[in-house]
Amino acid sequence: MDNNQVIKLLTDYRSYKFALNNLGGMMVDGDMQRMFKLGIYDERIRSRMSNYDTSSDHSRYSRIVTLLESAVDYVLSDDQRTIIQLKYMDRNKLNLSEIADRMHKDRKTVSTQHKKALSSLSKAMMPLKQDYMEITNFDHMFEEGWEYKEPA
Repeated sequence: MDNNQVIKLLTDYRSYKFALNNLGGMMVDGDMQRMFKLGIYDERIRSRMSNYDTSSDHSRYSRIVTLLESAVDYVLSDDQRTIIQLKYMDRNKLNLSEIADRMHKDRKTVSTQHKKALSSLSKAMMPLKQDYMEITNFDHMFEEGWEYKEPA
């Protein structure tokens, strides 16, 4: 996995986490446990597609979130982890200059640590295949009057 793929994963982290939470997954004490709560997708599924199995999606998103979180926590130094979390994983993302100000470090030092962190994460995320990273939006299928048509 290259640095651009890692950046894409990190940028989409909150989307993966949101999708996972709404497929019935919930983080409890750092372990993924299946909770049978009513999620956004569950409501749609019951009314329109009662035979839809979310276990594949849940497994895929769970693997992405777990691998990403554990790689950030285990592989990176404290400074690198802070930089990655502030730049990609937090709700209010910061740029490298803002992170440097917050950490009371030089912008160049933060940039160097950022590059090292991406390199380390790219090695740690190697087991993740490209097809696992795709979030497919099927919302159009739930619109009234939608019907499947074979590609031309």
